[in-house]
Amino acid sequence: MRKYPKYQKSKSTDFFFNLNRVIFFCNSMNFWVEEVGVPALFIKIYQFLSKLINIAAYIFVAFEWAAFYTQHNLTEKQKSDRFLMSFSHTILYSFTVVIIYHKERVRELWFTLAVTLKEDFNDAETERKMIKTTKFYTSAFVVICGNALIFYGIDGIIQLAFSDGTFVTLIPFWPDVDDHRTVAGAARIVTYIFWWFFMARVTSVYLLVLAITICLSHQYTNLQLYFKSLENIFKQNLPQSIKEARYERALKIGVKLHATTIWCTREVQETCSMVFSGQIIVNTTVMVLLMSQMVASERTMGNTLPIAATIVSMLFSTGLIMWNAGDVTVEAARLPTAIFLSGWQHCQDKASHRIRRLLLIAVTQSQKPVVIKTLGVIELSYQSYLSIVKTSYSIFSVLY
Repeated sequence: MRKYPKYQKSKSTDFFFNLNRVIFFCNSMNFWVEEVGVPALFIKIYQFLSKLINIAAYIFVAFEWAAFYTQHNLTEKQKSDRFLMSFSHTILYSFTVVIIYHKERVRELWFTLAVTLKEDFNDAETERKMIKTTKFYTSAFVVICGNALIFYGIDGIIQLAFSDGTFVTLIPFWPDVDDHRTVAGAARIVTYIFWWFFMARVTSVYLLVLAITICLSHQYTNLQLYFKSLENIFKQNLPQSIKEARYERALKIGVKLHATTIWCTREVQETCSMVFSGQIIVNTTVMVLLMSQMVASERTMGNTLPIAATIVSMLFSTGLIMWNAGDVTVEAARLPTAIFLSGWQHCQDKASHRIRRLLLIAVTQSQKPVVIKTLGVIELSYQSYLSIVKTSYSIFSVLY
């Protein structure tokens, strides 16, 4: 791990440290610049177990695909579930592989957003809102995704208790869905429990991406407030030349902060692009399959609950990714106005000429659109989110 400089702790760093602990307990990966604060022996043992879980996850996905060759006595809903789970799990678990590959870049990005960019200016109210938003979205995401898994378990129990069926939640290559033996039932329970471990690792990636994008959008808000605060320099009871010198120095710091923030945006685009793209593909595919299930299956509580919970989970997870990435674009678009309102008009003579040139460069740079894209063409925003949801329904309407 690269050595990072000592930093002054803040509410943001304390919050991200704790969030990183949650991520660590989900996948054993430490994305923060400090140790997670648990005994070294525990970390060593847990990381070894995590490697075994990682291998088991690959086998888990392979077994799902193998079900296409071994499971033939399936209902239409089960056939749909078989493709839905194997396809989505393959893409979802690739998120963990990509993020682990970019681990050092993610760590540097997170440290830059939470520490480096806050050293010169950190608005307390913006920091409070950022932490509150991150807590709300990450908690809601965990609850909604957990509900989807719970309802699939409830559906399996209903099939076992009231339909003389078996406890089927996923469709692996073994056991057969009609196998009533005790060993088969035990295997299904183990599979369902492992599904929770599997999704915990996937969820940790979402938590990390959400925290970074929310922090990035609030950093643009922080920058706006910084530039607007520069006008206060001219309200001080000091000679004009000193105020101009302080303003120029502060403006240069603001330009540097903006350049670093742009670097962070590019890093988010590069390190998280697989998550953004995969989420769009999974969302569209799963939504079409789930809507077709809703139409084709019986309208019983057991059938409806897991489908509805998965639809809500998918819409919400995609929405969180796209809404917060879209907030980056919205907040960045407000930055040119904030720079223009920084108080440059109070400068005089030679200082005015020198500062206006610097201001022109800063405004020109800030006017370049800041857009995070997925699949190379789709802009992550509220509008594109609605378009993707409508597209999913349009595809379903055409096919069914």
